[in-house]
Amino acid sequence: MTNLLKQSFDEEINLKLRTLNLIHWTAIFGQFFAVIIAYFYFEISFSIYFCILLILLSVVLNILVSIFYPLTKILNYNETFFILVFDLLQLVGLLFLTGGLTNPFSVLILAPLVIAATYLDLKRIIIITMIAIISLNFLAFFYYPLESAVLGISQNEFSRFEIFLIWSALIIAAIFLTFYCFRVADDSRKTREALKETQLSLSNQEKVSALMGLTAAAVHELGTPLSTISVITKELVNNNNDKQVEEDLNVIQSQLKRCSDILERLRSNSLDDKDNEFINQLDFIRLINEITSSYNNNNIHVIITNDPYFENTNVTIPRSAEMVHSITNVVDNAFKFAKSQIDINLINEKEYIIIEVADDGPGFASEIFPFLGEPYIKNNNAKKQGLGLGLFISKNLLAKSQGEIKFLHRKGGGGMVKIILSKNHLNLSNE
Repeated sequence: MTNLLKQSFDEEINLKLRTLNLIHWTAIFGQFFAVIIAYFYFEISFSIYFCILLILLSVVLNILVSIFYPLTKILNYNETFFILVFDLLQLVGLLFLTGGLTNPFSVLILAPLVIAATYLDLKRIIIITMIAIISLNFLAFFYYPLESAVLGISQNEFSRFEIFLIWSALIIAAIFLTFYCFRVADDSRKTREALKETQLSLSNQEKVSALMGLTAAAVHELGTPLSTISVITKELVNNNNDKQVEEDLNVIQSQLKRCSDILERLRSNSLDDKDNEFINQLDFIRLINEITSSYNNNNIHVIITNDPYFENTNVTIPRSAEMVHSITNVVDNAFKFAKSQIDINLINEKEYIIIEVADDGPGFASEIFPFLGEPYIKNNNAKKQGLGLGLFISKNLLAKSQGEIKFLHRKGGGGMVKIILSKNHLNLSNE
């Protein structure tokens, strides 16, 4: 919530001017016909001219906004806040002239609060809710009472107790609906932002894979023509008597040797001895070794154990950015919180492959343990924060592959994360 209080005043939200404009015109016509019917048909006495004037203010605002801004404009916090406050105060003015809280349309005060709670930040939501509560308090005591001979309504039709009941119901509804809508919308925003981070991370992984594929193709394709050129150059050197031409041919040979060395480095550093297989296939043991070897922390000892199944059987699956990124996130969290040791176990079960990642750190804090896997959960440890977005991303990426993540307290202290992968989905035999 602290971050929400500090959000930029210029931040845009996913609300178009066209949407609010349409709501305004609907409200304007509804208010106009309600006033006309109540005054002329039901003969309810109130100041109709002031009511029409307040409705015309909404008309003027809608027209001015349509003139100065395109209807496709995306509103920011300040613009949305101003429009909603205007709507709220305009409705309060109409209620003041038409019976206050005894007017059944007083429930419409909740409408701007619901929109605000859905789209605005916490600070502006609190402000507009306070304005609504102050307005309800004002309307409970100050208003022009309704009176109609046709409906048999007198000025003293409602007792103070009945008005108090209406007031309390609206106050409770305003607070409850605002809080409820804010929590739902806030969770939705967090999830949306986390998914954006996921897409960005996966995009980077796909670019790396594409680059590796391009490197493999370059090494393979350039090797043959360079060898051919080298052979022809050697023959020309041996059959040539012109010293000047021989020097030029020797320069060409040296450059060809340099190109061969560069291709050899690319082959040895990036591709191992099985170019396309290394790029396109995922070996669990090799993957775990690659991930852990990227951490240069001599204070943490990594112990990797695996069932014979992973060595005796060709356990490889198509390499996917989702799988690599999910496992990397879990291992990365283990390195952040481990004190001296991380245990990684590859376990084979009949229908599943299980990857256990356990550390000897402080473990999962009890206050956040039920919420692990949700975005933006923070550990209270000031030095080591995180445990939120990364695990949320891993959980959702693995869910697409029918995988699952479980969080456990390790016996003797520390935390453990179990990654459970379905063999059927990975096209592996159930052995």
